[in-house]
Amino acid sequence: MKWILLLLLLPCLLPAQSPEAYGPDYRFRDGVYLTHEALLANQPDVEWSEIAGEMVQLSEDHRVQIDGYGYKSGNDRGTPYAIALDGLPYLFVQVDGRRGFSEFAGLLRPGRYPTVAYDTTVNLRRLMKAYNPANGKPFREGYVERQRRERITRILDMDTGTLRPLDRATVLLLVRDERDLRSALEQTPDATTDKLLRALEIYNSRHPLLLPAPPAQR
Repeated sequence: MKWILLLLLLPCLLPAQSPEAYGPDYRFRDGVYLTHEALLANQPDVEWSEIAGEMVQLSEDHRVQIDGYGYKSGNDRGTPYAIALDGLPYLFVQVDGRRGFSEFAGLLRPGRYPTVAYDTTVNLRRLMKAYNPANGKPFREGYVERQRRERITRILDMDTGTLRPLDRATVLLLVRDERDLRSALEQTPDATTDKLLRALEIYNSRHPLLLPAPPAQR
């Protein structure tokens, strides 16, 4: 009887996962995360065995594509927030309108403010004019719709789950409590993308984020 009671209590007695800094060596549990809170807790909501679809992992480009994403149970769990594959997290960014697959982009520069980058299609509407070669005046005009692939980079605030643009104003706001970083950016009005990313990396190293996060931070 005592052994049965001990076995029933064993899960409660096991120690919780010890928090550690979210850096290059941190590993997430493989699976599907439906919320940012689940990602912070490192507790996937759905196991991979429950997911339907064909997956392609593009490791060099830090992307994962899943064609026909769905749930084998037939219960719609909604749009995934993120996935973890081989311990690495990928944020859901879009459904490709032309090919229909769900796309996930890897979190880069792990820390309090990691970044995510992906390509998307942007629709452009331009006014085109036809000119009379005799007098150089336009005699016909109309709008033309065109598509262009554009690289998007965002900063993920791991404390709140907010996605922010990667620009000088945003980085200045995020590193405002580090005087040297703020001063360097204020003196560089035309800071390049590399300098902005470097500032985030330095800030991340000085302000480590511990995961799994305590309940109060979720």
